[in-house]
Amino acid sequence: MTATATPTRRAPRPRPGPPRLPRNARRFLLTVHVVTSVGWLGVAYALLVMALSARASDDPGSRATTYALMLSFDNAAMLPLGLAALVTGVVLGVGSHWGVLRHWWVAVKLVLNIAVLVVPMLTRHPALADAVDAARAGLLTDPAQQVLDGSVASVIVLTFATILSTYKPWGRTRANF
Repeated sequence: MTATATPTRRAPRPRPGPPRLPRNARRFLLTVHVVTSVGWLGVAYALLVMALSARASDDPGSRATTYALMLSFDNAAMLPLGLAALVTGVVLGVGSHWGVLRHWWVAVKLVLNIAVLVVPMLTRHPALADAVDAARAGLLTDPAQQVLDGSVASVIVLTFATILSTYKPWGRTRANF
């Protein structure tokens, strides 16, 4: 009888950096990230359509109602979806081979997402409140242009972030995180 050697399993090599997410957790987070990101982009497009509709309307009541609806969307959808997309993106970056600052496309997307979260809340959101008041008073004022500009910028930046996620350009950075 010949003795057969049983193959020995090699211990996995430890990877530098934080531990990776288990496959099912990564897939779940990726799904949540994609759903919230797509939702965020969809709400940005809806806000743009509403801003264009309000801007084109001659009826102050219609403008006031549209701007009030946009304000609700800003609070109830843009901010929560943006925060969810940002958090899940960072967790995925930390828990996967992509990293948070390891690849240029991820780093640029992170900066863009933070900008789309912060800038509209500091500019478009207050302008929406002013536009509601102005429309209720029957005025056509500059806050309406600020609302439209903010909506256009959000759509452009979020669309560009989506393109980055698809094409993953520019290679690696020197960072290892």
